[in-house]
Amino acid sequence: MREDESSVPKEGASRFTAQGNGLFVVWEVDAGDRGAGGVTKDEVTAEKDMLAKLDSYPQGRGRVRYACLAPATRGAIYDYRYGTTLVTAHRGDGVTVSVAGDAWESVT
Repeated sequence: MREDESSVPKEGASRFTAQGNGLFVVWEVDAGDRGAGGVTKDEVTAEKDMLAKLDSYPQGRGRVRYACLAPATRGAIYDYRYGTTLVTAHRGDGVTVSVAGDAWESVT
């Protein structure tokens, strides 16, 4: 799975939605040896689901990003290609902090 800039919406583009552009919205949470994830067509639902799951762990990180399906190179029929990260969140000491955009590598 790799970052695919072709699925990145243009900044300032009006009325961009995942559903209107054939994209999915993927959310994931990494909480050490635990985690969760999901796929939807709605940005708001994805962010709410990610934050709810992240809040169920004492610490961890989460993100929401666009994705599209593409033919896989090995074994599987399809694979996700990821685009823009919409929001990244970090949880520690009982507090969750969200930032717009991609801060996945800077929160561990």
